[in-house]
Amino acid sequence: IAVSASGCATLFGWDIHAPAVLSQRFYERVQPAQDRIAVYLDPSLPALISRNKGGRFADPQNYHIGEAYVPLAIEGFQRGFDEFLLIEDEPTQAMLTQYAVQYLVYIRLKAFNNDVSLKGQILSFETETLVFDKELRLLDRFQTSGKSDSKKVFAKKGGPQVNFNAALENNIESTVLYIQDAVRTGRWQGVNP
Repeated sequence: IAVSASGCATLFGWDIHAPAVLSQRFYERVQPAQDRIAVYLDPSLPALISRNKGGRFADPQNYHIGEAYVPLAIEGFQRGFDEFLLIEDEPTQAMLTQYAVQYLVYIRLKAFNNDVSLKGQILSFETETLVFDKELRLLDRFQTSGKSDSKKVFAKKGGPQVNFNAALENNIESTVLYIQDAVRTGRWQGVNP
């Protein structure tokens, strides 16, 4: 019976959806900056699903990355900047001029890892971010990683959904804080590509 039950679980696996809500911790750590930022998310992100075939310690798991990451990123940038524009079409210089955008942030997936062992599970989500000026000249490129350390993210651990949400949230927090710091310190002023 045990073989049959575990075979059934392995056959069907898990569909894991994150709550897609930022925790109070995010709001405590990220204060709004008085800047105008435009964000263009890679068009492949909204439909992104990670399909992990499982292994010795885990059944197959499908992580619905896009449906969680996109609303989390929007909420994170809305919190992080007084003025935030989500660009849904491929950005142009005319568009950036029309909306008086100083910096355009383009985010794309770099990696999603699901590390399952006897000690537990660690999810990590890594993105690559490119920052452009209003003439679409590249100013900066950086990678940000978020891991699923769910301590103090929600009042209690809620399993893979909360760990998944934590990995995405930690990634967004690092991205927003990096951009805020670069703008505040003038790191991108006078940068020649």
